Order: sequence, then structure tokens, then C-alpha cells
Amino acid sequence: MKLENRIAKFISGTLILMTLLMSGCAATRKLDAAMILRNTKVEFNALVLDSVDINPNLFEKANDAIKSSLLPNPQVVSLVQNLARGIIESELGKANLNVVLVANSKDKDSLWVRSFTATLSLDSLIELPLTLKDSCVFAPGANTFSLKTQFPLDNRLFKLRDIKKYRIKGLIEVALKSDGQTVPFDFDIEHEIKPEEIKALEDRARETLLNGLVSDWVEAFGL
Repeated sequence: MKLENRIAKFISGTLILMTLLMSGCAATRKLDAAMILRNTKVEFNALVLDSVDINPNLFEKANDAIKSSLLPNPQVVSLVQNLARGIIESELGKANLNVVLVANSKDKDSLWVRSFTATLSLDSLIELPLTLKDSCVFAPGANTFSLKTQFPLDNRLFKLRDIKKYRIKGLIEVALKSDGQTVPFDFDIEHEIKPEEIKALEDRARETLLNGLVSDWVEAFGL
């Protein structure tokens, strides 16, 4: 056999061996990470309203009228009355929501959460994109972490009371070390929501929105 052929076969064999070793390492990392995740139970803790962002153009057409009179502007009065009656004719802003979860890990090792992509489905009412609020580590024991999203403040606000469960579905990438290579995993979590939980969320959103609308109207006078 020619020397060139021997060298070519040696290089080819070396590359195949390296590929197998790398694949083996990746498989081992995935198995190790999967074992830790298997010993980690993620549970729902709370769905809470963080704040409300009111549409800055909501009173744009009424600004001159607001500033020229100390009397309540008809547009503001109409919005507040409709809101009290459970009517929203157009999107008034966004509700910033936090989904608080608790990961209880029985494993002795930790996982670093490097990436989190998911959606929150409230029955068939709406599907919202979720992002991880802060960096997160699944250490031994209980670990609380928060996801954030925005709910549009339109007429769907008053349909929240009919929601029975939520579903979080997406992809999480974890690493065995803070600077380690990531391993992706799909997940799908469902949670039933108690009527009192969703009512408290709706009442809080309505109250915060009302306060914000009145505050915006008062601030128009420069008081």
C-alpha cells in the first residue's frame, strides 16, 4: 500500500474516532443533565400582575381638551365607566405578568439554565411568549424562578374568569457547569387555575388600570 493511502486512511480513522468520542461526550452530558432534570420537579407557585403599561396615545386626541378644562374629560369618563361595566372597546395597554415557578431538585448536582424559550397558553383564549426574568440555577433543594410576559388589556381581560388551566410549552437549554456546553430539552407543563386565583388577577388588573387612567388624567393638569 502506498504511503499516501496509509496516511489518508490514518487521518480518516482519526477523524472518525474523534467524532465518535465527541458524540459520546455529548451523549454523556445529555444523560447526566437528563438525570438531574428527572430528579427535579417544577411546580406552579403564582401568576401575578407586576405592573400595567397604559397606551401613551390613549388620550392623544383629548390632550387639548384635558388641559383646557378642570372638568373631567368625557373620553376619560367614558373609558372609566365602560371599564367598570366590563367593556373595553380598544386595547388600553399591557399588563406585565410574572409566572413564578419552583423547581425542587433531589439531585446533589446543579444545572445552569442558559436559555429558555416558551409560550404561555391560557386555555384557548390567548398564547403569550415567555422569557426568563433572571439567570437561574437548579441547585439541590427548592429554587424559585420567574418568567415574564405581557397580556394585552383589551376585552379579553374580562374573559380571564373563564380560564381553567394554563400550559407552558417550550425549550430549555441547561449546562452542567456555569461555562459548560448546553444541552437542550423540550418541556410541557400544565396547571389548573383556581377560580379565586384568576379572579384576583382580573380584579388587580382592572384596579391598576383604573388607577392609571385617572392618574394620567390628573397629571395632564400638571398637579
